[in-house]
Amino acid sequence: MSDAKAFPGGDAFAEFIQGRKILIADPSAVTRSSLCTILQDLGTKEAQISLVTTYEQALEEIPRFKPHVVITEFDLGKRCGLDLLQTQRETNPEESRNCIFIIVAANTSQSAVARAAEEDVDAYIVKPYTQDTVRKTLVRAAMAKAKPSEYVLTIEKGKTKVAQKNMDDAEGLFNHAMKLDPAPTLACYYLGQVKEIRKLPDQAKGVYFQGLKFNKIHYKCNLGLYDLYLKEKNYEEAYDIIKRVSHYFPSNPKRLSEVLRLAIINSKYEDVEQYYAAFSNMDERDESLIKHVCAALIVCGKYYMRAGAQARALPLFQKATATGTGRTKIIKEVVQTLLEYTAVKEAREFLGKFPADTHAGEDYLNSKLQILDAEGAGKGVFDEGRLLIEKGLADERAYAIMIRHAVEAKQKNLVHSILADGIKRFPAKKEQFELLVSAASFAKTSTP
Repeated sequence: MSDAKAFPGGDAFAEFIQGRKILIADPSAVTRSSLCTILQDLGTKEAQISLVTTYEQALEEIPRFKPHVVITEFDLGKRCGLDLLQTQRETNPEESRNCIFIIVAANTSQSAVARAAEEDVDAYIVKPYTQDTVRKTLVRAAMAKAKPSEYVLTIEKGKTKVAQKNMDDAEGLFNHAMKLDPAPTLACYYLGQVKEIRKLPDQAKGVYFQGLKFNKIHYKCNLGLYDLYLKEKNYEEAYDIIKRVSHYFPSNPKRLSEVLRLAIINSKYEDVEQYYAAFSNMDERDESLIKHVCAALIVCGKYYMRAGAQARALPLFQKATATGTGRTKIIKEVVQTLLEYTAVKEAREFLGKFPADTHAGEDYLNSKLQILDAEGAGKGVFDEGRLLIEKGLADERAYAIMIRHAVEAKQKNLVHSILADGIKRFPAKKEQFELLVSAASFAKTSTP
């Protein structure tokens, strides 16, 4: 082991790191070993360092080991090292300001993202690196924590004033901070937050845009603008921002749900497929996200069906039913959509996706009835429909099918029996049901 004092700032780093724990998360054994050696050269003891290879291991180790310093590879398989930030904060909430988070990036794009996550990421190291580069980065990050710059201290004072609801002093401090750094993006963000609190959205936007001039993908300034546009229901601008953020920063369930919703609102159907790819790479998928993904895929599929591009729609419907495994209403909606565009053969194929244990359920039976009707099954439709009505499982489409068939068979009493029951079950469909009967010679002038 080398003497830490042999390196510029090494003695100060050795003093800073004393008693602190370090987690290194990197799939490369060479990188882990290299970083471990450099840390030991700077005075860190072996017992202070924990090494893990995967995101999942890091997720378990942070609460157990409670590191003060996390050095993580940007790309940890399907997950990004940035995702470990929140875990580190939650584990050490009282010491989070003194914790150091360092990203090891494989390229300039990843380093740009780390730089844009200002205040959250303390430093980044770009591969390939030299031992001297790593040493200097570690020392700078530690010294910045031990002896913050006037710029950082001024921002912290401003944040304290915000917490105390003293907006005049907070605004003054953030304005002052903007003069202390050549690229004061973070000061712009917090000044924008004060403007929002003071109900000055246009001024807040101006400050956020000013911050983005220094760093166009700055995470917090972009999210500040995004929130403002959402409040104004300016969904086009909001979508442009969240799409940009999603492109650079790792997806999480909440953000992916938002971007999907806005993609549909803005009719950006072709973007949905790339977001599905991001969803496929996620390990954590909550119920809300699954619903958003399935809904977006179906809406996108409907768009392609309207455009006459069935070949593009079918894979989306396949993905929706696969994603929503066991969710019969998704399959039912796909079947109905295909039947609306006379894709009867394809609808029959999707009927086969219903799990066997749902074949006695409402969604399967109504879907089956609609397919039989589209196939011109005649008596089979009538028998299936009557059973559905008797069991109280018929939906509004089933009633419409049965009314039409009863009219065509000229079974007056049955027509009015089904009509009355249908209106009772689905009063909002009264006019639609009556129109199916009105052309019949036995139709009444009024319906109970």
